[in-house]
Amino acid sequence: MSATIPVDKWQYTTVVVRDYRQVVTNFARFFGIDRWEVIRVDGKYLSNSMFEGKAAQHRWISVFGHNGELGIELIQPVDGPSGYQAMLDSVGEGMYGVAASVCEPAQFETLKAELAAQGIGIRQSGTFFDAVDYYQLDTRDALSNVIIEVHCPRRPDWRSAIKPDEVLHMDLKHLGPKFLPTQKMLHIGVVCKDRNRTKANLQNLFGMQRWIEFQIESGVSMEETTYYGQPCYHAYDNHVGRAGELCFELITPRSDKCVYDEFLKERGEGMHHTFPTICSKEEFAAALPELEKHGMPVIQGGRIGDMMEYYYIDTRRYLPGITTEVVIPLRPDWLSLFFPNPGDASILMGD
Repeated sequence: MSATIPVDKWQYTTVVVRDYRQVVTNFARFFGIDRWEVIRVDGKYLSNSMFEGKAAQHRWISVFGHNGELGIELIQPVDGPSGYQAMLDSVGEGMYGVAASVCEPAQFETLKAELAAQGIGIRQSGTFFDAVDYYQLDTRDALSNVIIEVHCPRRPDWRSAIKPDEVLHMDLKHLGPKFLPTQKMLHIGVVCKDRNRTKANLQNLFGMQRWIEFQIESGVSMEETTYYGQPCYHAYDNHVGRAGELCFELITPRSDKCVYDEFLKERGEGMHHTFPTICSKEEFAAALPELEKHGMPVIQGGRIGDMMEYYYIDTRRYLPGITTEVVIPLRPDWLSLFFPNPGDASILMGD
């Protein structure tokens, strides 16, 4: 089936937080984003509000920052029923969804009918600044609790029509040295009960027809595997698929001593980690003491031959609910050895 949802640009990843003031400087320092736009979303800026098929009165605070390659939206619910508040009430803070699609209104009407035929409705919607309609597709069941947001412009200048209430300018040098290089959002890792089912739905919804697949097992395809600092056996399977800038890694655990099984037991399916960093072994060794000083230790790691090491950093308190993946190449030609087909490498790395 051809792509249903067009991918325009990976505009941002939405993260639900309890108090943006407590964490925005953390996101600024970690991702190197020095400008954040704050909008207090209420009846002044928001109209035609709907939630789960009913007219809704709700408010939240949106805090958006980007560094050219990577966008983050922090959402703090204020009151009223919303998907954001429902997430806080059920699993707490963490990644909620992605915005990567812009549709003309007529195009979206066709899209909406196609989605309805696949059992996907609209969970939340409204109009911002009388300039753009937003729709949060109810892809929770189809995409392992990932929400997809679509924007439908009402006017050509819709982006410039959205005016922040406040702009936060961060002095990144004052916040402290950057922990790690964060080039761009290479993918979001999604923990799934059945990665094959989620993969099939992404193929239908986005046209992600080409994937790279891994079967990871300690002592077979990976060495020196650790979990919370202790040697361990772990096994999991994953798929990585891409549509333009948008990339998901789908992971289903086959063992209990791994961060994926832990996530499933604590929160169920959902967006588990970001992958913004590829760095040298020396860079990582230099960064680790500062990460640990701020409560961000390594919680899982492993090595694949002489090609690469990977680590998960426990950023769940610093960046609420989010774990961070770091990949360390062990040789200059690691990518071509790992992926002899350049097309496969581009799925992982993008353009």
